[in-house]
Amino acid sequence: MLIFIFGFMKDKKVILRVVLILLFIVAVNTIQTYVLHITREFGDIDFYKIPTHIFGIISCALSLLSTIIAWKLVGKLTLRKIPKMVLAFGASILIYAIVQSIFFAAERFLVYQLSTDLDLLVGNFVFTFIIFHLYISGLSLAYFSFQENAKNAVQLERVEKEKEMLQFKMLQKNLEPHFLFNNLSVLSGLIRKDPAEVDGFIHDFSEVYRYYLKHNDQELVPLHKEVVFLKKYISLMEKRFKNAYRFSIHIENEEGLILPCSLQLAVENAIKHNRGAEENPLNIEIIRENDMMIVSNDLRPVDFTQGAKMGNLFLQKSYEVHFGKKVNFNTTDTHYTVEIPLIV
Repeated sequence: MLIFIFGFMKDKKVILRVVLILLFIVAVNTIQTYVLHITREFGDIDFYKIPTHIFGIISCALSLLSTIIAWKLVGKLTLRKIPKMVLAFGASILIYAIVQSIFFAAERFLVYQLSTDLDLLVGNFVFTFIIFHLYISGLSLAYFSFQENAKNAVQLERVEKEKEMLQFKMLQKNLEPHFLFNNLSVLSGLIRKDPAEVDGFIHDFSEVYRYYLKHNDQELVPLHKEVVFLKKYISLMEKRFKNAYRFSIHIENEEGLILPCSLQLAVENAIKHNRGAEENPLNIEIIRENDMMIVSNDLRPVDFTQGAKMGNLFLQKSYEVHFGKKVNFNTTDTHYTVEIPLIV
């Protein structure tokens, strides 16, 4: 606890605010004590009579009412260079001076059949302002300000969430044509180079794309379904690149949920951004460690590895927006690794 307090107090701005607040409280208490002393010494207020306390309760209610009205009036202003709390406090003093003076004069006339002059009005206002309004208005405005800041924080968080969701949807829409056109270009290449593989490729591609269309809008799919989809996608890549890329899948436990097409995106990026050859295949390994799926590949970067990396961005944004989790991307001298969390 002491460590927290000392760490908190290291902030000079916090220390300054605490000191100013303490000084304000001491000053207000000192003034109130002095006013009460002067009032008892020289005034005619009897603090032991019930009407005096009734007058005090009504004055407190008028102070709170004045503060609420001032806060709402100031809240309607659009151009404010002065802090809202300061403006509201100033406005509350003006409103309180009016309503308290009316109440004081009315009470003296209706209850005691006494007239009221300007000196009495000023004296009453100064007394009730120091004794009642300073604390009531100050604490009320502090509460209103806190509530407004909390509400603004919630609204800001909601706006940021909506902004992230919009970015996620844009990425998702961009990935769909990317996935389709990328594989159509593969098909075009097979037609020219290896027509015998075309039928098998079209069959596998239709299965893969059917899964993509069915599950792409879902937040989660079972891991075992994602693994089946991944194997079909790998079959497409093997038809395209022959033995240039060597795939290894070691997943003993297929329980849990995962973002649709996330493993496929990680494998696609490994193929896209690294050089593979039949005489020297690039190794791509997919394993599970605890509640994390890991896609690792040899690091043999090609010239365009500094591209947009839309797949990685999509994975990051998806897990942040939907699950508050982080996808890790790690690079060493020899390997590149993607760690995708499972939802269990």
